[in-house]
Amino acid sequence: MKLLITYGTFILWIFPFLGLASGNDYKGGIPINSEPLKIGMGFTLSNITDVNEKEETIDFDGALFLKWKDDRLAYDPTVAGYPSDYKLGDHSQIPRLVYQGDFSVNEVFEGWRPHILFQNGIGDRVKSNISLGIWPDGTVVYGETFSAKAETPMDLRRFPFDRQRLEIYFQVFLYNEDQLMLVPDENLAGTWDQDIGIAQWENEGFVFSKRTIELKTLSGRKKPKSEFVATINIKRHPMHFLFSTILPLIVLVCLSWTVFWLDDEAVSNRINISFIGILSVVAYYFVIQNNIPNISYLTLIDAFIIVTFFFLAASVIVSLIVDKLNRAGKSQIGDKIDYRSRWVFPTSYLLISVLIVVFFFIYT
Repeated sequence: MKLLITYGTFILWIFPFLGLASGNDYKGGIPINSEPLKIGMGFTLSNITDVNEKEETIDFDGALFLKWKDDRLAYDPTVAGYPSDYKLGDHSQIPRLVYQGDFSVNEVFEGWRPHILFQNGIGDRVKSNISLGIWPDGTVVYGETFSAKAETPMDLRRFPFDRQRLEIYFQVFLYNEDQLMLVPDENLAGTWDQDIGIAQWENEGFVFSKRTIELKTLSGRKKPKSEFVATINIKRHPMHFLFSTILPLIVLVCLSWTVFWLDDEAVSNRINISFIGILSVVAYYFVIQNNIPNISYLTLIDAFIIVTFFFLAASVIVSLIVDKLNRAGKSQIGDKIDYRSRWVFPTSYLLISVLIVVFFFIYT
């Protein structure tokens, strides 16, 4: 065991010097140029299988594509069966020299290729297809399909009328930006069709960009790294949530207002009806909270339920006031309060609900 460890350590130590000793015949190191090596990068989103608001994660299927040039891998096109009129630099067709499969790409291919890190991924991405092709001028294209889970912050202020910008971050392992740069390539990117994906969400577009981030070591040294950012824009379909949660809640609130038509002496029945409505609102609120994370800000649905709770509590207070007036022999005043409450409560509830929606759509 000690011998194996010593031999492995020696190989790791001498490995970087092998490329210098053998010149261009060694194809395992990054191509050395006066400028950073530019890697064209694209990401294709095949499908989103799950959006978990509680954990702020997404499960998706995608494909990753990389394209770069390595003159050490150039070869004679006639040897590979290209026609005599083929021109170097023509990448309109699939290259004739192709490595397919995990073993072929990782073991048979002798050249250098970048290794991509999935920065905000949870666990390893599961690769299903891997291919690498080389054109005669030394241009290399690498592609893989995979399934993965990513952690991405979500803005739920307008829930359930929210739109989300889901970001996925990719970096190159080992190399700094002065050695290697990721450059978005539109020809290597795409997104899923609008009618594919989970039914609750609609695809609103897909954009990608690059940026420079700095990694700081414990010694205080900063290392600039090139990062590729894929942004997925999706919009929630709120109708299911509205019909399954909000509509029954509104019906319960409206039924609770029947207390204003009850007999003045039935104070216990009036209060029981109002309390049943309050307990129902609390139960609905717990159901909603189970679907969203513990966030520090107020959402649209939070504000709506809080207002609903206060209106139900106000109906209890009105019932107590009317009962006290009746006991004091002022039943006419109590009747007026009941009469006005029949239209004040619904009108005010509707108006405040509309103002809540307008506020969250304008100021959040």
